[in-house]
Amino acid sequence: MKNTHQDNREDKPKQILVEYLIDNGSGFAITEEGDQVYLSDRLVDKMNVQPGDVFDAYIMLNYADKRDAIKWRAMRVMKPTKIVPMFQDA
Repeated sequence: MKNTHQDNREDKPKQILVEYLIDNGSGFAITEEGDQVYLSDRLVDKMNVQPGDVFDAYIMLNYADKRDAIKWRAMRVMKPTKIVPMFQDA
């Protein structure tokens, strides 16, 4: 039997740039490829996420009813070991 969670996630962390936070405490970021990533309020709070922050993030496909608008959701974020060139001047 297939593990659907495993099939819907990226195996390696993706670098993301936090674009903005919203009033409910959640946030949105963008990958190098231009895909948007949803950050839950718990994740934003735990990691003290601010707009302009760059993280390495483990992401998985967003819930089916949200995927057309926001393709990915972050499951875990951590400080990056090296910032990719496209995000260095952010």
